[in-house]
Amino acid sequence: MTGNAPASTLKALIGSNVNCIKALLAFVVAADHNEFFWKLFPTLFEPITFPVFGYFLLIFTFGRKIWSKEFIADRCARYLVPYWWALTAASVAYYFMYQRHTNPAESVAAWALAAVIGNAPFVKPASGFLMLWFLPSLFGLTCLIALYNTIQTRWGQSLAVGLAVLAHLLLPLLPRLTMLWIPFGLAIMANVFILGLIWQRLLSVRLPRYWGLVVAAIFVASYGRLVSVPVHLEMATFELAGINAPGTMILQDLAGMSGVLTIVWLASLTPKFQWLEALGKNSIWIYLFHPVAYVVLGRVWIARPDDPMGPLGYWVHGCLTEFGAIGLAYLAAILMSRSTFISVWIIPRSWEQWPPSRLLANARVL
Repeated sequence: MTGNAPASTLKALIGSNVNCIKALLAFVVAADHNEFFWKLFPTLFEPITFPVFGYFLLIFTFGRKIWSKEFIADRCARYLVPYWWALTAASVAYYFMYQRHTNPAESVAAWALAAVIGNAPFVKPASGFLMLWFLPSLFGLTCLIALYNTIQTRWGQSLAVGLAVLAHLLLPLLPRLTMLWIPFGLAIMANVFILGLIWQRLLSVRLPRYWGLVVAAIFVASYGRLVSVPVHLEMATFELAGINAPGTMILQDLAGMSGVLTIVWLASLTPKFQWLEALGKNSIWIYLFHPVAYVVLGRVWIARPDDPMGPLGYWVHGCLTEFGAIGLAYLAAILMSRSTFISVWIIPRSWEQWPPSRLLANARVL
């Protein structure tokens, strides 16, 4: 698909390139967490939200399920079970390696809060890794979408849309630390929900000629303006603009939507390399594991971001460490998927696949 050729619908384009899209998003996320790139471009990543937002929009693209006990149980197994395992492992390592908590009871209390709430301000103190907030938020988003899909009446859907608009405009005005006590990223997901509904409307639109160049230009203009100010935005900690800063909010939304559309367009131009497809199929685990990989590489790498080096040095070390981190994260994902024990106990695909679900079912029978 070239930038000049007429395209099909957005949903068809995403469906045929979904793994490449997820892989490209993972590369951008990893670049945002690369200290060499931060040294090279000090303000470039300050307002970045579109790579994480892109994963959420993919849920809107394919999320058509309605609310049911079976659906929620499946999503709990798919997102929360691996989250709890990852949180536990990271918290244990964090306690023994860095000793940031004064005693085991303090560490257990931090772990419990993070396990129940799952938001960044609780996950980071417990485990040392902010990135783990992503899985609970995926669970929260799928629940919200299922609730919305369950609404059958026109007035009910109109009310939900109105509430989503208000959430987008007003929630960032409230104390963000208070909002982040709401579990599973629900405040953040409520804030972006209206953008997801707009995205769903765009899915069936037939893409015009030059659409990719247009969205790329909108992204460069809107994101460039945010960088030039500069504006700091962070989805994980709910540092987003609301109606109190209308100009920033519009630029934030334009950059988010057009950034994801630009990734979709670039994915449609990219050859379907097998390695890129493989990365895309494991992109969620790459997203979660690459910070650990950066920590490992930081202990053995020949240079440090604070070492004096020119722009070329920062660029070379940034690219090498990014590919190294993604490679290590991909290797960890593959090793996990090949273990039957890990596949069913730690990363189950459904509630029925998770062994404790059968124990719970037998307990109910008894």
